Parts: sequence; C-alpha cells; structure tokens
Amino acid sequence: MSSPALSELKSTLSGEIVGPGEEGYDYGIARWSDSCSKPATYVAFPRNAEDVAAVINFGRSEGLELAICGGGHSWSGASSTTGLVIHLGKYLNTTRCDPEERLLYVGGGALWETVDKAAYEHGLATVGGTVNHTGVGGLTLGGGYGWLSGRHGVTSDNLVQITVVLASGEIVTASETEHPDLFWGCGGSNFGVVTEFVLKAHPQRPAVFVTILNFPVRKLETFIEGVENWFETVTPDEACAFGFTQGGPQTSPDGPSIQMIYFYNGSSEDGRKAAEKLYNIGPTSEMPFNELPYVQLNSMMNQASAHGGRKYMKGVTVQPKLTLETAKALLATMNESVKDNPGFLVTGCQFEYVPKSAITSVPLESTAFTGRGTGRECLLFAMYTDPSLDTRARDTIRDWSHVLSERSTIATHGGKGDEAYVPSYTNYDPEPRSAALAFGSNYNRLREVKRRYDPENVWRKWYPIEPAPLTA
Repeated sequence: MSSPALSELKSTLSGEIVGPGEEGYDYGIARWSDSCSKPATYVAFPRNAEDVAAVINFGRSEGLELAICGGGHSWSGASSTTGLVIHLGKYLNTTRCDPEERLLYVGGGALWETVDKAAYEHGLATVGGTVNHTGVGGLTLGGGYGWLSGRHGVTSDNLVQITVVLASGEIVTASETEHPDLFWGCGGSNFGVVTEFVLKAHPQRPAVFVTILNFPVRKLETFIEGVENWFETVTPDEACAFGFTQGGPQTSPDGPSIQMIYFYNGSSEDGRKAAEKLYNIGPTSEMPFNELPYVQLNSMMNQASAHGGRKYMKGVTVQPKLTLETAKALLATMNESVKDNPGFLVTGCQFEYVPKSAITSVPLESTAFTGRGTGRECLLFAMYTDPSLDTRARDTIRDWSHVLSERSTIATHGGKGDEAYVPSYTNYDPEPRSAALAFGSNYNRLREVKRRYDPENVWRKWYPIEPAPLTA
C-alpha cells in the first residue's frame, strides 16, 4: 500500500514505517499476549521525537487510529490497533544514568531491565516493574508499583521530566516548572507519545534478601491470619506477593498450592527477623536467595510471565484486608472453573502486599494517579493458546473478580487512604469502566488538561478522558 503522503513520510523519517508483509511488520504487531495482537495498517519505528511528530501528522491526515507501543505488555490491547502503531521499542529503548544528579534518562520504548542495569552500575535504583521485560512507559503513566514502592512510592512519584509529542505534532518538555499541568496529568494518565522519561534514582544496596516459601492450602486459615498479622507491622523495606496457581485441570482435593515470594531490602539476617511472622506460619519448603544482586530481583518472575500464548488478566483491590471467607470462596470458584476448562494451561491469582505509607503520604491532588488506597492488590489470570477460548477466559476471570468484589468494600471513586480508593489498580484493569471513577476528584482537572493538549481526543486507547468543553 503506497500513497504520495506515505512516500513523502518515508523520505523524511530517520526510522521506518512498514506495512503487512514488509520486514519488521510481524515484530511490530507482536505483543506479550497473542490475544492483544492486531493487524495494523502501518507500524512506524521512530528514532527520535521528530520522527514521532511526522508519523502522528501522517496518521491523522490518513484518518488512522493511533496506538503507542513501548514494551507491548498491555493486556487491554491499548498498544495495538488496526490503524497506525507508533512502536517505540526498536530504537527509543536506551537508559542513561547521571550518578551525580541521581537521574535516569529513559527512552520511551525502554524495558525495565535496561533501567535496572544502568542504575545498578552506580549503586542506584528506582521504582520499576517486578517483571523486567515490561515497558517503562505504560507502567509509569499508569502509576507503577514495584518492590521499592514501600520506600519510594509509585513510579510516577519518581518522575522528574518527560518529553512528549502531542497530537498536534508539537514536541513539549514537561516538568514541575515547564508545562506543569501536562506533567501533572502524565503522572497517572496519557496525553501524547512520551519519547523520554527522566526518573529519580535512589541509593540502593548491591544485594537484597529474597526467599520463596511454599505453604499447603490446608493451612489457609493460619496463612491468611499470619500474612495479615505481618502486614500490620510491615516496614518500608519489605514486601511480598503470594498466589494460588494451577497448571491446567487439577484433581487434588487440596487444589492449588500457595507460593510466596518475600523481599527484604537488607541483609538475610535482618530479613529473616523481619519475616518471622511469615516463617511462623510453617512453610513446607523454602528456596532462599540470601545475597541476591538487586539487579536480578525484577527478573525473578520473568519465566512465569513469559511472552507468547494468550492471556487474560484482571485486577481487584481487596479492602480493607483479605479474609479467610474471601480466600476460600475464590479458591472454590477457581477449582470449579479449571475443571470445566481443560484448555486453560495456567490459572491463578496473585496478591501483592506492598507497604502503602510512602504512596499514601503523597497528597492526592499532587499527581493525577489516584490509586493511593490502603487495600491489597490482586491479579487474576488465565493463560491458554486456543483463540476460541478468548471469551471463556474473559468470562471466567470476571466471575472470579466478582467473588472478590462481593466480599470487599467497593470503591465509588479514585482517592486516598481508607475512605476512597479505586476498585482496581488501573494498570491491572483490561476493561476500564470509567475514567471518572478511576481518577475521582482529579478527573475534572484532567479534562482541562485534555482540552489544552488533546482537544480532539486522539489519545483514547486507555481510560479515555473527555476533554472539557471549550469556553467562550
């Protein structure tokens, strides 16, 4: 497919733009989950912000829907389209560390692995994804939880500056002093193509304590009580994630096992003391990493979250805490679903217990991100390969989410602390119900930002914000 406009674009780009059958196209539409791949009309691989501006202008002149792809992990499909994909991952994927200023200059298509490595060389770190082949852009613009959130907040709390290409093609630098309204809005949402993020880096010890603990489901009551007990006195340097996972149909009366990964940003001796309440539950086995290089921490879940296959996932915020009744109901529903769906290869749930004090200490109005509640994040998932199971997977995970939401306090709007919180972490929800619900009291201000920087609502693939009406 060619046109004078396309030929002109190709002659000016320092990157590339390709269509079906051309070199790079299959890479350009591939996604972490095969169920999120779409046959784009074009895929552009820009090398710089000027390329991005030219691609945006071309796509809009051709009437094409635009999608932005960084790491391609979005299971909502937000990084895919049948129109024009602006793929940042091929060229805009590097990270540079300024150790003197403790800043990280990160390309819009970079993966967290590159950030972790660049910072680690200088004894630094920032709040990054717990799976290091995740893209920096999506995680950051959606808030971003990580192992260091207990100490340093969400990723967007560590944002210092961004370079954004607007729908108009204008290239803008935004920070607290330049275009502060745009900078505020991108601390939890998206108003353009971010080609560079500048993030704060923090001093980080070279090795941390991590251990993987396994518990039998027959100890579920003791387990839930012990975890909640530990979390009541958790320190900012701890966190854990645990889940019930099944590899296809399971006939065992115990159902799935409970596996926990525990993190302590300190020595193994201090970590074991901090985790005493978890050890007292009585794990059946342990795989300790007493001196794990920090740079390896965010790769520990990579295998379980590998590329390929089809996946459906959905998050739910459990508030105020996980109860035995809720856990039992979820496990029973999961067991029945797996028996009825032998095509599901892996199913399960993961609860994330990250200290929220650093997150809730940030004033709600200081960034657009409103996931500052005190609940526990839960991610429900099904992995499979048969495309005919897409609808069944979605319906199954929805059913599981209802089991949780029916037994937890339901949010009415985004907010902070115990009184107001979002029903699920926005990066974990593939089916955004309402931007007004997700952003709560910040939504009206976001609409004003939208009116100024994207009045035609070009960027609407993820929690679309309705621009405020123009004033006379």
